[in-house]
Amino acid sequence: MTPVIFRRFDGEVTAVFPATPWDRAGNMTCYAHVGQHGACSLEWYRDTVPASLEESVELCAELVRQGYDDLIVYRRMTQKHREDRAA
Repeated sequence: MTPVIFRRFDGEVTAVFPATPWDRAGNMTCYAHVGQHGACSLEWYRDTVPASLEESVELCAELVRQGYDDLIVYRRMTQKHREDRAA
């Protein structure tokens, strides 16, 4: 199962994968319509707000088309996500 959190920043919805590391610096993997996969920092995450279900549905459908058929949607990051990302 792949944990995902949908966040909004400057009107754009981004899917954050809180347990999936992007690099050794501690950044997480994220996905957006424009740019698709990339890195996001914990600082950036803290500057975002939760996206509503209505705001997230289109990006979630895009992720499923990309092969993410095991998503578990969370509203916020947990300690377990941080531990999994660090492992």
